Amino acid sequence: MEKIGLINCYKTAQNCGGKGCKKAYKERRDGFERYADEAVKMVRFTHCHGCGEKALAGVMKEADKMAKKGVTTIYLSSCMQSVCKYHDAFIAELSKRFDVIDYTHGTEK
Repeated sequence: MEKIGLINCYKTAQNCGGKGCKKAYKERRDGFERYADEAVKMVRFTHCHGCGEKALAGVMKEADKMAKKGVTTIYLSSCMQSVCKYHDAFIAELSKRFDVIDYTHGTEK
């Protein structure tokens, strides 16, 4: 069974509990359609550590925790596409160790 993790935006998380991301995962739709016919387990749902000079280090700290739990794929919540100035840096660094999916639900980039 594949293990996945999800990172959402800290700022967005102040007003969003991740309901859309979790629902898309549960229903295996949008960014999670690839798991329609296979077993998958989300083992960690967390947010980044906020904007700032340590943003990338914070995301990598979360990724390390995920790796210890056997995560092979990390999702970045769809909200990060439009609000995160570190979005591209997150993808570049995470992609060195994980399969990165840059979309959870809603309008795909």
